[in-house]
Amino acid sequence: MRPFAPPSSPACAPSRPLWDRRAWLLLATATLTAGCTAPAGRFQGTFLQPWKSYESLSPEEWRRRLRTTRALGCDEIVLQWTATEGGAHPWTLPEGLIAMLFEECGREGMGIRVGLPYDERWWNVLASQEPSALPAFFAATRARSLEYMRTAPWPRQPGFRGWYLPYELDQYNWATAERRALLVPWLQAIAAGAGSGPPLAVSTFFSKLQTPGRLTTLWAHILDTVRLRPMLQDGVGVAGMTNYAGLEPLRALLRERGVPFDLIVELFEQLPSEGGSNGAFRARAASAERVRAQMEVARSYGAQRVIAFAVDPWMLGDTPEARQLLEQWQTGR
Repeated sequence: MRPFAPPSSPACAPSRPLWDRRAWLLLATATLTAGCTAPAGRFQGTFLQPWKSYESLSPEEWRRRLRTTRALGCDEIVLQWTATEGGAHPWTLPEGLIAMLFEECGREGMGIRVGLPYDERWWNVLASQEPSALPAFFAATRARSLEYMRTAPWPRQPGFRGWYLPYELDQYNWATAERRALLVPWLQAIAAGAGSGPPLAVSTFFSKLQTPGRLTTLWAHILDTVRLRPMLQDGVGVAGMTNYAGLEPLRALLRERGVPFDLIVELFEQLPSEGGSNGAFRARAASAERVRAQMEVARSYGAQRVIAFAVDPWMLGDTPEARQLLEQWQTGR
C-alpha cells in the first residue's frame, strides 16, 4: 500500500475530474446490486485516501461511490488521515466533509475508522542521521495525535470504528533495540489516548531492504506492552505474490498469540517510475486474476477482516484498468 502520494500530489491523480465518473459509477452500482455472480472472497473494508479534490464532490456523488463500495462487500471505511502536515502543501479534511461521510456511510450500513493527522516528514526522519530528529518527531506527533483524539467529535458518531495511526512500520527501520526503545513509548502513549474502545490500528509491511531486523522481533516487542490492532499489508502491489512469504512469520506470531489482525489486499500494480529511483510513484489497477489470487490467500489467512487498498481509485477510478477490474470483479470473469 505504500508509498502513497500526499493529497496535493498529482502522482496518482485521475485523468479527469472525479465528478465526471457519475454515469459509470451509477451503472456499476446498479449492476452490482442486481445480483451478479460474486468472485471468490469479498472485501470487508477499504481504505479511503483523502484528496483535496474531494472537497468539490457533491453529496450525490459520494452516495454513488459509497453505494458501490458497499455493494463490493465493504462495511467499513478506513479514512487514512484527517490532515497532512509537515510538507509543502499542508491540508486538513474539512469537518463538514467527515461528518457527511459518517452520515452517508451510516445510510449504507458502513462505519468509519478515522485516521489521525499525518506528518509527511515520517520517511525523511527515519532516514535522517541526526540523533535528535526522531525523538523530536515523536514528541510533536504524539502531542498532535493526543490533542486530535481529545477534541475530535468522531467517537460520538454511531458509526465510529476506532482510530488509525497513519505511520507504517517495517522491519528495516526498527532493526535496532535503540530505535525500538523510542518507538514503543510513542505507540503506548497514542494507544492509551485512544481509550478503552477499539484498539488503535497500525499498518505494517515486510520491507525488501536488506536488514538484520525481523517483523517478529519488532511486533513481539510492541505487543508485549501496547494494545494495538495490526494491519498486515500484503505488499503484492509492489513486490508481487511472493511477498506473502516475508509476512508469514509475523502472521504465525499473531495467530499464536491470539492477536486479532486485518489483512490489507493491494489492488494496484506499481509501474516503473519515469525518473528512475527518484521519480514519482506510478501505478495502475491490478488485473482481476491477480486480485483473485490474493483473495484466495486471504480465505485461509486467519485475518479477522480483509481490507482493500483501495476500492477508490483502483476499482472506481477513471482509467481503462480500473473499469476493467471492476467489471471483471462484479461479473466473476
